[in-house]
Amino acid sequence: ALTKSLDEAFSLWKQLLDHPGIPSVRSPEQTVTSLHLLATLYQLHAKPLQALESFLLLRSLCQRVGDIPGTAGAVSNLTRLLLQLECPSHAQVSLEE
Repeated sequence: ALTKSLDEAFSLWKQLLDHPGIPSVRSPEQTVTSLHLLATLYQLHAKPLQALESFLLLRSLCQRVGDIPGTAGAVSNLTRLLLQLECPSHAQVSLEE
């Protein structure tokens, strides 16, 4: 019940970002910040799989808008989370991409 709002927000972001290209949002920078916050909140609620999916959306958006530092940060968070989930081979693939 505590993450219901987060789940709804994630669902909306996912629908918006499922399409290729840059989404039509008012501020891509704020969208990046919102996705990062969403992933962090999932981590705080001990929902690592949802956090992982949120960081994947974040990485995708950062790549689309050409935000190299944002992409690197998303990859770093993805890798750290995959290592915490004891998935070192997936973490390596994430880094290599």
